[in-house]
Amino acid sequence: MKKMLWSISIGLICLVYVSTAGAAIRVVAYNCANRPNNTTQEDQFRTVFQAIGNESVNGIAKRLDILVMSEMDPSSATSLTTILNNLYNVNTYTHDLSSQVSGDRTGVIYDSSTVTLVGNAADLTTIGTHPILRAQFRPAGSTAANEQFYVYAIHLKSGDTTSDIALRATEATSLRNDADALGQGAHIIYAGDFNLTGSSEGAWTNLLAAGNGQAFDPANAPGGWRDNAAFINLHSQNPGTAMDDRFDFEFISGEFSDGNGIDYVANSFRAFGNNGTHILDGAITTGTGASTNVLNALANASDHLPVVADFEIVGTTPPISLRQQILQRITQLEQELAALRALAQQLP
Repeated sequence: MKKMLWSISIGLICLVYVSTAGAAIRVVAYNCANRPNNTTQEDQFRTVFQAIGNESVNGIAKRLDILVMSEMDPSSATSLTTILNNLYNVNTYTHDLSSQVSGDRTGVIYDSSTVTLVGNAADLTTIGTHPILRAQFRPAGSTAANEQFYVYAIHLKSGDTTSDIALRATEATSLRNDADALGQGAHIIYAGDFNLTGSSEGAWTNLLAAGNGQAFDPANAPGGWRDNAAFINLHSQNPGTAMDDRFDFEFISGEFSDGNGIDYVANSFRAFGNNGTHILDGAITTGTGASTNVLNALANASDHLPVVADFEIVGTTPPISLRQQILQRITQLEQELAALRALAQQLP
């Protein structure tokens, strides 16, 4: 009997659920201003990427998994990919770009050792002024449908005129139409340079409207952001001269807050290097959000700060324990044994 129970236990051990729950994914959105174009700029981006990887937020410190880029070109994307591979002595970073529209591209660089691109990225060239790339990812090694997620690399129309604001609203509607078509339950990250001045804009309203792809601001900070000290820690433009605008976002769908598959890590969204201590309308270097070396790199690499958010694989409903599995199997065996005894009694 002991040998039989030991065999049952060993067999059941093989059935124990193996989960990647707890693994984190760091997503960075960065308007890179079509850089780097020289070795000085390459060094600046290297410094920024290394600092992002070293930063610990909510106990998570890791190199970036996905870099969502706006204002990009093939040469600069190749340089940034090489920087990341050399920085971490790997060859796992690769990139995918949209086609060129009005001299501009968006795209993603991702670490294929931590996330896998599902199929081909969608090149969306008719949504607005700038092209948008939609990529679907899953954690490397995962086959769970609820751990797959979409990333939109976005660059909405710039400008402050009435027509600029109206066009951004139209672009946001087109973006939501594409996202809503993905169906109910899709995990979606809308990341990039939205050029918004405040939540009174129609683009904000349209992005956050109810529907399959409803977006949420993880910072939960509606308002008029421009030149407003109340939002100084969320300003992302311009780090080299005047920090006064919140242009850069990572909006997320509600599925990132449902405790199923993959979730946003609460309070992890930040404008990197901005802790709110710099002078309003001053350079990021007047603050203390990072080391002097990193702040200088941020001020010179681009006219935007990168924004960062972390996500965590939470899996699904936990499986039953090994003890419960054994007890269930014992019950099954007892039922089978009772049936065999009843059959034996009928035999001559």
